[in-house]
Order: sequence, then structure tokens, then C-alpha cells
Amino acid sequence: MRLDDLRFFVRVATLANLSAAGREFGLSPSAASARLVTLEKSVGSQLMSRTTRSIALTEAGQVFKGHAEAALNEIDTAIDRMDETASEPRGHLKISCNMFFGRKHILPFLNEFTERYPKITLEMSFSDRLVDMIKEGYDLAIRAAKLPDSTLRARKLAGNPRVLCASPEYLARKGSPTCPADLKKHDCIGVSFMPTWYFQGGNKEISCSIESSITGDTGDYAYDAALHGLGLTVKSVAHVWEDLRDGRLVEVMTDYPVARSGDVWAVYPPGNYTPSKITALIDFLREKYGSPPYWETDYRTASTQSK
Repeated sequence: MRLDDLRFFVRVATLANLSAAGREFGLSPSAASARLVTLEKSVGSQLMSRTTRSIALTEAGQVFKGHAEAALNEIDTAIDRMDETASEPRGHLKISCNMFFGRKHILPFLNEFTERYPKITLEMSFSDRLVDMIKEGYDLAIRAAKLPDSTLRARKLAGNPRVLCASPEYLARKGSPTCPADLKKHDCIGVSFMPTWYFQGGNKEISCSIESSITGDTGDYAYDAALHGLGLTVKSVAHVWEDLRDGRLVEVMTDYPVARSGDVWAVYPPGNYTPSKITALIDFLREKYGSPPYWETDYRTASTQSK
């Protein structure tokens, strides 16, 4: 039994698709099927039940997959550690991040990162979609939101409070809300995945179901709509700190700060060992962002000076 046979089997099980796994290994559909049959013969048990339309692990396959993943993790860890004792961090790093945060807070620093770590190559995927890191083969994801429960590991990169804001033109036309009840009299920019806004009022949280004057499906749309004077929106400081600083947007209703603000997290696959290429990028970004992060410091300084 070859090491590549184990990797192939685990990939088939992860994708639940023999042909797709075969393509990743440069195998035709018939060669992929033959490889799986050879592996099953070598272990003396059927690992997968398959039809023309589907493939699924048998009970024996589920047991074998768990042990195969553990064995591969141990082998990969050993290889990584041997590499790192002899050289600097290296390898290909596949990263997922939403478009705005990646464009504003990752890309500007990557030239310095690649100069510091020339043996690391980078592949960036920009999307608001939460990727399946294991199934899609990502090494690292940057997420600026509350993390769902999962087996993934995470390290906090920075804080990222949210604010209620609008353009000066909108506020000149409609006035500024002073409490959550005032929002019913205002144009609110809705985002499909955030139908309710939450604010902190004293010791309690206040929820507001938003009646939107305009609704869209991305955070970037809401940002642009606010800049064009279409209404109020809730945005992360990392997104709008320059606009708040330079007066293109104005924070409002400061006596009721936005609740349920998120942090910025680096998320990566589970395991007993973190490859140095991942640790290198996480530590580098934490260094560049600072504590508190520059977007929060810059925004708070400008806010204080304006009062």
C-alpha cells in the first residue's frame, strides 16, 4: 500500500466523488476506479459502496478513513518538522478572504511578507462565501465575524467593532437618529444576511428588525449605498475607518453602540501541529495590524479630535 493510495482514498471520501478526486490526482475515471479497487483488495475489505450516481463510505471505510487521516497527519507533521529544522517556512499557502478585507488589509502587506518569506507562495481566493476549508483544500481563512462552532482552529488577529453610520448628505436631509426607536423614521440600507440590527442600551441589548428602503446581498453594496446617501448602515470599523476619519461617513447614535460586533480571525484546519507557513502569515498580520489595530486607533483618534 502506497502513501499516495491513502491520500487518494481520503480525498475521495472527503469529496464523495471518485471522478473529482481522480482529476486532482491526474487519473481518468477508469484509472481512479481501478486504484480504489486495488486499495480495497490490499486491505481486504470494501471501503466504499458505489453506484453510477453516488459513492459513500461503508462501515469499514469509515473506520479506515479515521485511521488513514491520523496516519497522514502524523506523516505530514514529521515531514514539516524535518523541513523546518533545516530551512525557513516554505510551501504553498491557499487563503480564503472576503474581497474588501483582503483588498484593504491583506494585499497591501503581501509584498513585504513575500520578501521576508520568499519560499512561501500564495494563492488568494476573494469571496463573501464561507468556504469548506477541508473539502476545498484551504490552508487559512480570514473571517471578520463571530465564528460558528466547528473543529477548525482559530487565532484572533484583531478586534473589529461595528458602527451605525451614514453620509453627511443623508444626515443633512433626514437628520440623525438618537435612539433605536428613531430608526423607523429613517431609510435603512438592508443586507439580506443581516435582517436585524442589535444595539447596546445600558445593561441590555436592543434588537431592531429593519424595514429597509433598499436591500442587497453583499457588504460592499451597503457600503457604496451609504456613501451615495441612500441611508443608514451598520459597518465594521475595518471597512469604514478612513471614511469616518475623512468625513465621507459619520457615526451616529453613539449612545447606543452596535452590539454583537465581531473580531477578525485566522481560521485553519484541525490537527496537533500548525505548519510554519500558516504561523508565519498569522504572526506577520498581527504585527502589521497592531493591538489595538490601526483602523480602530486611527478612527478613535479622529473621532476624539472632532469633538
